[in-house]
Parts: sequence; structure tokens; C-alpha cells
Amino acid sequence: MKRKKLPFGYDDPSCPERTLGATDRYLTRNGRPWIPVMGEFHFSRFRSEFWEEEIEKMKAGEVQILATYVFWIHHEEKEGEWNFEGQRNLREFLEICRKCEMPVLLRIGPWSHGECRNGGFPDWLIQKEGIEVRTDQPLYLSYVKRFFEKIYGQTDGFLWKQGGPVLGIQVENEYGHCGGLTGEAGVRHMKTIKQLAKEAGFRVPYYTATGWGGAIVPEGEMLPVLGGYCDAPWEQHIHEMPLNANYLFSHNKDDGSIGSDLQKEREQEFTYDTEKYPYFTAELGGGVQVTMHRRPVVDKKDTCAMVICKLGSGANLLGYYMYHGGTNPKGKYSTLQESKDTGYLNDLPVYSYDFQAPVGEYGRIHDVFYHLRPYHLMLKEFGSMMAETEFILPEWSAGRPEDLTSVRAALRHDEKTGSGFLFWNQYQRHAVLEEHPGEKIVVETEGKKISFPAMDLENGTYGCCPYHLSWGSLLVEISNAQLLCTLGERLVFFADDVSKVRHQIRGDESKIITLSREQAEHAWKINGKLYLAEGCICRAGDKYDLLAYSPDGQICCLPSEEKISYRCEEKHSGAEISRITEGQNYTEYEMNIQYPDKDFPENYWLIIGFDGDRAELWMDGELCGDWFYTGNDWQIGLKYFDWPKQMTIRIYPVREHVYVEKKPEQRCGIRKIHVQTEYRISLGTLE
Repeated sequence: MKRKKLPFGYDDPSCPERTLGATDRYLTRNGRPWIPVMGEFHFSRFRSEFWEEEIEKMKAGEVQILATYVFWIHHEEKEGEWNFEGQRNLREFLEICRKCEMPVLLRIGPWSHGECRNGGFPDWLIQKEGIEVRTDQPLYLSYVKRFFEKIYGQTDGFLWKQGGPVLGIQVENEYGHCGGLTGEAGVRHMKTIKQLAKEAGFRVPYYTATGWGGAIVPEGEMLPVLGGYCDAPWEQHIHEMPLNANYLFSHNKDDGSIGSDLQKEREQEFTYDTEKYPYFTAELGGGVQVTMHRRPVVDKKDTCAMVICKLGSGANLLGYYMYHGGTNPKGKYSTLQESKDTGYLNDLPVYSYDFQAPVGEYGRIHDVFYHLRPYHLMLKEFGSMMAETEFILPEWSAGRPEDLTSVRAALRHDEKTGSGFLFWNQYQRHAVLEEHPGEKIVVETEGKKISFPAMDLENGTYGCCPYHLSWGSLLVEISNAQLLCTLGERLVFFADDVSKVRHQIRGDESKIITLSREQAEHAWKINGKLYLAEGCICRAGDKYDLLAYSPDGQICCLPSEEKISYRCEEKHSGAEISRITEGQNYTEYEMNIQYPDKDFPENYWLIIGFDGDRAELWMDGELCGDWFYTGNDWQIGLKYFDWPKQMTIRIYPVREHVYVEKKPEQRCGIRKIHVQTEYRISLGTLE
């Protein structure tokens, strides 16, 4: 099918890799279809000293575009008092992104939300007499113009056309869905905001706008982006959420729960023709942020199964919010979190924005990071092929999340080549699905039946299998294993149970490598070789490092079986509670942290298991961090706080009227505490 070209992109004959475009189904890079993985990381919510290593972690997770908000209040808390220093230094952040070869989508607002105070608006702006924010009022627009010009001054030299990383901007956020104008007035305002951005200098290949919930996307002006979350901590009730439709394959691309705390009553699902635009996501929940009244816990499967369903339903950009958590910066005149005191419906932690993301608040790599990687690597290698496919939903696939017995499956099929991908999902958050051992999935398309080898569709499993896949001299007619990557003429697959893998292949079967899921999650393709390693292999300049918690082990290189052994001397540290104080409203623990005399490792993590409502970290009489109880441990990166030797942990007692999945065992107190060592092991160039 011929694709319609959209008026977005950039042409660079001298450097084809920088040539970008868009069609009604997918983005293009160097003239080829492109399904990138995009991950959100807010530069102003993380210490600038560590930006580079955190971006390299994202690249190790196969993230290809970094998205970040530019929160107005982070840069102009007081009118005329601009701050682009330290972790607010946008220019330095973009310089590091360029160094790391990480493309960037700037979400410049001016209203952002992002669980930020006033949705990112400074207090002085919303308190200004006669101001009508998020409208075409000349007074408001004059301040928006000034803000855009100021942040463009930080961005100038880093646009895509200037050889820099900024390939796109998002204007506004959830406009017409969560505040702002509706109808033609709303369309005019979105066009006005885009024009102000262009006049300030933001001339980029891509312009995007959030399109869920009836938000306004002016036709031909912006690419709509959508989202989906496994839970809704912004909902005002304190009960378990109904079964989530994001775990279905579906033609419905909207998630009606996003922004339901702020949304107006909407008249329609979309304000644009979805058939004219590709299906992109910018806010697939890499986790969720907790609120004072709702504390959902997100498992790696909660995220990954949803990603499989969105990708299987035709998504051609996977954008995670958040991919990397962070910490709110300290405000000069107020705290900077969303709260009821600022007119919002939710109270959030003063500092913590961990989001249960693949990479956490202080840079800790969570299990979901590894669990998602095989699919990101697959898209990097086979995304151009998948982008050309059409979504086919079998009639027998479950159509309601309450249907716990039917198989959930879909095809992405290429009519031209007869090839494609089978997606299936037997996971539903907060439910158990009926198992289908030895299931032989048959899907009819173009009057032909595509039959797959028997698969054990067990509760909690999901994946993506290819069919009629041609690679060099190999033709994979059908398979019940999942694709990972290529190694020269070889194809690498993975499966939950390798013993049950069945391929129908034409060609040399010795060129097929099949890994377990665990191996695939820790498989790193570098310079044409595949390394299996516990931990995370990250680029460090022109070399590579391994981040791991185990001091000794081996890295295996496929297919040669070459092995690299490593060993690190254990460096002991610990935490000792020196005093416990029982206050009227909290229990306070004074701690001493012991470090080795020299040769610090990469990081020490203070792991605290506690019961209560929330915990706070105090140093030198100042609040430095906080954590709302969820039942999960609080993991504090001590490097982030410059290796403190003393600190105070304050625990507040359990509150009523709070939704918590894991109930506390006691009213208030620490259950366990220990220090875990993280190592950085140099692996050289890995050539």
C-alpha cells in the first residue's frame, strides 16, 4: 500500500542518517521506515554531574530518542529571575545529548503538567492580575513568547538542522482535555503556540501534540501522540481499578483514564482523523507515580504486556513516560510538586519522582529495564520491516478485559511480502487468565490461513513471533519463538521455554540461535557481537563498562563462546542506627554510614524496608528526599548525595483512606536496612 507523505521531516543529502520524514503510518530515517523507542527523562529532575552516565544507561536500554519537559517554573520561579544553572542547565544537557548521540524531543509547554507545581506555570504568572492562561489573550501570549525566546537561547545550536540532537518539540500538553479552550478557539490557540515557538527559533523536523481524551491536534500542524497506563494514581477513589483495557489488542487507541482528574467533559474521542496519522505513543507508563491517596505497585509484566498490546495493535513509536525517574529540584520560593495547596486534586511527594520507571530516581536500574530490552533490540533491527505491516485483529481475540478465557492475539501483516508478526498476550493486571496449553493459533488473512506451531499460552506470558521472515539465505516460514536480533547471517531468537521452540525454516538451521528469556534480557549487541552478561553494559567514552552488583562472573560472547572473566575485591560498607526518637507524629532514626577507606565502587545503595505512611531523608537539618510507602523498599543512591556519613530517616505512621496494594505490617517503623554495593567494571573497547 502506498504511504501518504506528511509535511514533517528534514532532508540532509550530505548525511543520510540525519534525513527524517513521516508518512501516515510511520516515521522515516534515511528514507527507511523507522520505529524508534523514546524514553522520558527530565533533566531538571536529576543532578547534572551524572547526566551523561544516565543517558548512556538509556542507550543501553535501546532507547533511541530522549524526551524531556522544560518546566517554566524550574527556570523562572520569580518573574525576571532566570535560572539555567546546575541541573536546570538546558544547554549543557543538550551538549551531553549531542556527545552521546542521543536525539531529543523537547516538550516546551508552556503548560506541561508532569506532576509539577501549577502544571509547570510559575506562581507569579497565574497570580498576575487579569491573566487568562492557555488562551490567545495578548497578555498571556506575551509571556509565552518571552519564555520560548529564553529557552530557545539555550537551545540555539542544538537543533537538528544545526547538527544537534533536537529533532522535535511538543507544544502544550493535553490541551482541551485538561484545561484550555475547546473547539475552533482551541485549534486556533494550538496553532498560535506552535507559531510562537517557530518565531522564537524552534524550527524542527517534528512537531507533536498529545491527542488522547479529545485533546486538540490541529490537522497538518502536529503529529498526535497517545498513551496508556496500567493504573491511575490520580483517580480520586481508593479502590482497586477495574480491569484495564490496555491489555487487549484493539482498534481503540485511546486511554480514557489519562488525566481524568483534570479533564473536562468531552464530546468526542479524537479531534483529528486517526487514519491520516501514524499511531504513536509518548506516554506508555514505564511505571506510575504514586499519590498520597493511591499507591499502586507496578510489576515489570504490567508494563511489558501493555507494550506488547500497543505494538501488536499497530503502534509505530514506543514512547515511555517515565523511562528514567528523578527528583524534584529544590525551589527557592516554594516546593515544586503537584499538591492540593496549588488547586490540584492530588498530593505528591515533595521530591521523589521515581515513577517505578525502568531507571529509577537515583539511577538504579530496575527489573523492567531488562524485561523490555529484548523488544527494543528487536525493533531496532526489524522495525523497518514491522512498520510496513497492517494490524489484523481476529474475531475470536478477547474484546473485553473481563474476558479471562479467550486467547488474546493479533497479527501485523505485510500484504506485499506475506510476512509479519504474531502478537499474543496472556496477562491481565490483577486477574488470572485461563491457560491454553498446546494452543495452535490460526489467523485468516487475504483468504489464507496462517497456522502457528503449538504454543503453551500460560497465564502471565506474552510475546511476538515472526512468520515468512526472509534474512539472507534463511527463510523462517513460521516460528513459536520470539525474534531478538541478527548476527551477520544468523538470526537470534528467545523463548520462555527453549525446549518447546519449533521453527519451520528453509536454509541452514545452524544459523539459528535460540536463547532463554533471561539470556535475552541480558544480551548486548556491540560492534556486531552479542555479549551475555549479568548487569548492564554501558558505553563509557570509546570503551564499555559493566554495571553489576555481583563482584565476580563471566561475560559470554556469542557465537564464538569467547568469555571475559572479571573479579572485584569486595568493599564493605554498612549502615548503623545510632539513635531512635519517638515523636508524636513520627519515629526518627539517626544513622551512621560506614565506607571503606579508599577506592569507592560505582555506588552504594541504602536499602530501607519500612512500614508507615511515608518516609523522609534529612541531612544537616534539611529535607533532602522522601518516599511514599508502597510496600517496596526505598533504595537511596548514596553517590547521589555525595557519600553522606550521617543522615536521619523519619517515618510517619499509617494513614487511613489510602489505597495500598501491599498492606504495612506495623503502624510505623523500619523493618530492615542494609547497604548494597554497585560495581563499575571496565570491559575495554569490545572490538
